[in-house]
Amino acid sequence: MDDVAPIVALTAIAALIAWPAFDAWRRRALSREASAVAIELLAYAAAVRAARDCVPLEDPLRSRIAGLRRAVPEIAGFLLTQDLSRLSAQSLSDAALRLSLRLRRRVAFERKMLARTASGLRRGAVAAAVPPVLLVAFAAAGVVLPSSGLVALLTLEALGCWLLWRLARVDI
Repeated sequence: MDDVAPIVALTAIAALIAWPAFDAWRRRALSREASAVAIELLAYAAAVRAARDCVPLEDPLRSRIAGLRRAVPEIAGFLLTQDLSRLSAQSLSDAALRLSLRLRRRVAFERKMLARTASGLRRGAVAAAVPPVLLVAFAAAGVVLPSSGLVALLTLEALGCWLLWRLARVDI
């Protein structure tokens, strides 16, 4: 049991350190999707203005927009405009343009915040990696930490990684 505890602790610590990076990666992917949807909404608004009629959203674009609903609350209102029967083409085009602008601003702000927090995240990840490195150094020197010490180390590491995650989390 004592031989397995350090391996489990190091694995858990590595997962906790990587957690903010995976969350930032997921947010960047969501940001790229929102940016692509914003570009498609600009094209849709231009098509509505050119047709001077309410052109329905294509199903792939509608599903991509609906996929962003949790991240962007304004999308629910835009999808509602698609279901209104007496909406003018100008109003529909304006709604698409406003949502596109909102998405582009959101993406720009989120990218800016992720860039500003990147150096802090790197420093935090290095600081979070120090305890496991010390644990490996102690193991190499023959010093065995008790299981309660490993649990305390894992708890402190979890708190530090949670703080890193909160730093990486950009809610707009």
